[in-house]
Amino acid sequence: MSKFKTTFTLKQHTPIIHFQSEQSGATLRATELKPKFDRFLKEHAFNGEFPEEFLIPKQDGALDYKVKIEPNISQSEEIPQRDPLFFANMGDGEDKKFKNPNRIFKIEFFTFNTKLKSIIEDSFEAFLANNNFGTRQSKGFGSFYINKKEFNIDLIPYRVYSFSSSNWKKDIGLLYQFLRQGINLPNREGTRFYSKPAIFSYAKSKSWTWDKKAIKHTYFNSQLESQEGEAVRYQSNQEYLLRDLFGLSSEQEWKIPYRAKISKENKDIERFKSPITFKVVENKVYFWANNTIDNILDKEFEIKNNKRGELKLKTPPNFDFNEFFAFAFNINLSTHIENQYHSQDEFVTLERVIKSIKSNL
Repeated sequence: MSKFKTTFTLKQHTPIIHFQSEQSGATLRATELKPKFDRFLKEHAFNGEFPEEFLIPKQDGALDYKVKIEPNISQSEEIPQRDPLFFANMGDGEDKKFKNPNRIFKIEFFTFNTKLKSIIEDSFEAFLANNNFGTRQSKGFGSFYINKKEFNIDLIPYRVYSFSSSNWKKDIGLLYQFLRQGINLPNREGTRFYSKPAIFSYAKSKSWTWDKKAIKHTYFNSQLESQEGEAVRYQSNQEYLLRDLFGLSSEQEWKIPYRAKISKENKDIERFKSPITFKVVENKVYFWANNTIDNILDKEFEIKNNKRGELKLKTPPNFDFNEFFAFAFNINLSTHIENQYHSQDEFVTLERVIKSIKSNL
């Protein structure tokens, strides 16, 4: 092999949601991978600034190497209308599709700079471990890794949690709902399954009122009076915006009985990506929270109901996801979730997932 080339064999563990998914050659794109890998190298290999000797002349911050990805000849897979983790196809426009689960292929890097080649060889596995690709990356889609059985958690600079799974989309979707917003599944008779969110119980343990109760108290007090349950009844003197620590939802549609659009505005913060990443390798789900949470702490947002209102809520001044996870995974589900729902599949799944997480700590 040429001393200017280095090749890796990759395995795709979850479908990538690709904007060109209808094309037979669509796969992991060099146009997505290279700038992302450049940014990773800048942060992790070059201490925030590229040495001039590694840059392409007359190009702004691009490292001097080329990427060639083996073409993909497999077919696309339709996304189910009610996929647990992807909802974009429910509106108008051309549907996106899943692409290529469980495919093994090669990726080649070429550079005349042998020092840069060595850095690529030392860094590429860590890059893959920390990143997914395509749409819905943080929820486990587009997971690629070096073609080997074991995932190296030491390559992640945060505390890593994991659980075994034979249905990663269902398990991630249910776990994330349990952590962030709770689970409320209706049927013709009323409610088939219900669980308070772990973030509500965590807030209560700190004598905080979570944002959903604060919003209801301000804008929907008449509806609140008829509602039952600890999550709507509990209130303290300290109110915080908490669900958006999982990723800013700048506008939410609240359905019956509210029929409202709830918006959140901060002139300095337009987007905040979820700090939690799920990475699926073989039949195991790994996840962690990064330190971007610091960028949204102690920030005030205007909360409006159909563009009206003067409610203002702050995110808490301090929040530690690892502390929250420790609390959430030690919740007694048998008392947290009412007895009438214990026979439901969702209860069994949550018990299994949390038990697996705890066994891997």
